[in-house]
Amino acid sequence: MRTVDRFNTKQFNRVRRNSKIIYQFTKYGSKGLSKVNPTLVFIDAVVSLGELFISYSNYRQVKEQNKQLEIEIKTLSKEFINFKKSLKIKEEKFKYELKQNSNLIEQKLKNNRHNNEILQKAYKHSKAYFLQIKVEFERYKQEFPYSKATKDIEKKYNETLDLYINTTLEVIGG
Repeated sequence: MRTVDRFNTKQFNRVRRNSKIIYQFTKYGSKGLSKVNPTLVFIDAVVSLGELFISYSNYRQVKEQNKQLEIEIKTLSKEFINFKKSLKIKEEKFKYELKQNSNLIEQKLKNNRHNNEILQKAYKHSKAYFLQIKVEFERYKQEFPYSKATKDIEKKYNETLDLYINTTLEVIGG
């Protein structure tokens, strides 16, 4: 696209020259025109017509540029509206996915809480059962202190005690 100079000095000079002629005409009347060379007046008229043609062609170019800019503005506004619609669709999609994911997370948390409650109940019952086994083992150890079976039971009891301690640490979070 071609740019148009807004500060056209040629036009300013032409207006100054024309105003000088008009001033002489108003000051001296028709006698003022007699002082002006008719050839210069004719040349000035021809130059003015040429400048008129150039100004009109510049006007047509600017008018065409304005049409093109208006078409571009309409196109961009339509693109903007379409982009806005696509963003709204994406927003609705993300909201739906967020809702689905939050429901899924809530369900998993509920299942984890339920499983945790079951494990805690089993842990408490195993503690009572473990204490009862300890009492029975102590009684058996007093009756048969040096038998091989007592040593095997003691070994299994210590392994079970180790597992119970590890389980306790996991429940506590250690």
